Amino acid sequence: MQDRLQRAWLPPQSLVIASLALCLVRAIVAGFAGLTDDEAYYRLWGLWPALSYLDHPPMAGWMIWLGQHIAGDTTLGVRLAAVLAPLIGTLLTWRTASLLFGPEVALRAAWIGLAIPLLAVGGVIMTPDTPSVLFWGLTSWAVAELWRSGRAEWWLLVGLFAGLGLISKYTNLFSGAGIVLWLLGSGQIWRHVRSWQLWAGGAIALACTLPVLAWNQAHHWASFSKQFGRVAAGHELTLRFLGELLGGIFGLLSPAIAVLSGIGIWAALKVARKDRQSAEFLLLASLLPFGLYLIVHSLHDRVPPNWPAPLYPALGVLAAIGVSQLPASFGIHGVRLRRTALPLGFSIAGLIYLHVLHPLMHFRGEKDPTAQMQGWAAFGRAVEAQRQAAGAQWIATTSYATTGQLAFQEPPTIPVLQLDERIRYVNLPPPDPLVLAAPGLYVELDRRADEALLRRRFRSVTRLENLSRDSAGAPISAYVLYRIADPIGPVLDPVQ
Repeated sequence: MQDRLQRAWLPPQSLVIASLALCLVRAIVAGFAGLTDDEAYYRLWGLWPALSYLDHPPMAGWMIWLGQHIAGDTTLGVRLAAVLAPLIGTLLTWRTASLLFGPEVALRAAWIGLAIPLLAVGGVIMTPDTPSVLFWGLTSWAVAELWRSGRAEWWLLVGLFAGLGLISKYTNLFSGAGIVLWLLGSGQIWRHVRSWQLWAGGAIALACTLPVLAWNQAHHWASFSKQFGRVAAGHELTLRFLGELLGGIFGLLSPAIAVLSGIGIWAALKVARKDRQSAEFLLLASLLPFGLYLIVHSLHDRVPPNWPAPLYPALGVLAAIGVSQLPASFGIHGVRLRRTALPLGFSIAGLIYLHVLHPLMHFRGEKDPTAQMQGWAAFGRAVEAQRQAAGAQWIATTSYATTGQLAFQEPPTIPVLQLDERIRYVNLPPPDPLVLAAPGLYVELDRRADEALLRRRFRSVTRLENLSRDSAGAPISAYVLYRIADPIGPVLDPVQ
């Protein structure tokens, strides 16, 4: 059995064909759908790669840079890594589950992974979650190979993938915490700490983080302060956000897969309690640290729906376990649950794709999460017309979202500059002082506009006609425009 599993590297042909077909679908959606606000901002990372950035480690920016060099500075170029990553992810899920639970569970888990709506969305939208999920999965696969073979050499790959995960998103610290929990809980810690490969793997992981450490040291540890400061920030204790977290997971797994995951967790717990050397214990240990953190965080602040993304492939494996562990008491409901899991998941994902390309319904204002992807081409043309009419040579903003979106729409020769938070743009070439001395056009969401800042920095501040960003004739957001000229002093905030 062990030899057969170690030789089995390619999943069944039907799964390969389905993965490639879905990759084509994702490429079409990625090529035609507008960028999200975050993606438009991250696009600037790809144009000018750096050792790290204020908001996240650098891997997403590096992946976008590669995609732009392959598919151009287009929506598909920005998203190319997100489109292709699920091909590797499906293989990883299949191989990891094969090693831990055998080929039947592995095949079922891979199909479930393809049907999970959140992972389907992640296969189109390019964010730091893309490399985070990918390298979390690679780390889990290397640990499964270690568990199955007992060969300490796998620690070297564990360290490499864990380190690459750390320069993808700080969330991946919890992947390492899961490995430590598994070693301590299974009683294998003393056997492994005596192997030089474990320590070498740790050194490789640390070496991977050097770009992030170097950037933060040069910028007063700004990224660490911003991201890790969230742990202590928030509201008073409340259960409201916990309900949102659990409800979000229930919906983004799809209801049927979520129920099967719960059954799988219960079945795995029963095995893990009796046998801490089991694959079930390893799988649950990999989930527990990050899962607990999300719950604790939700007790005082909202957890964005994308944060739990690295846990979804493992939850898909647990759902595959749950299929074979359906209680007899479920009767016909268990049969329906098993039969509807994949169709329901694929249907939800398909409706999301359709809505992104052509809204199926219109929500008021920005209540639709996909609204930020809509209407930018027409809005950009309207802004450009206003810029030319005002005789402005550059565009000013006070948010990274508006900066990124307008930078994607405006001609490359027209600078789009955020007046504040300049540390976000230290990787970009410095703006030409002669351009900043010329008249500019300030464009910002009505609710975010900062007229007081404009009047502190420019002697001439003239409000122009408002513009609306629309989708199919329905207004999404209102923007205010000002012509700004005659600077009083420095136009841009200093880089802290």
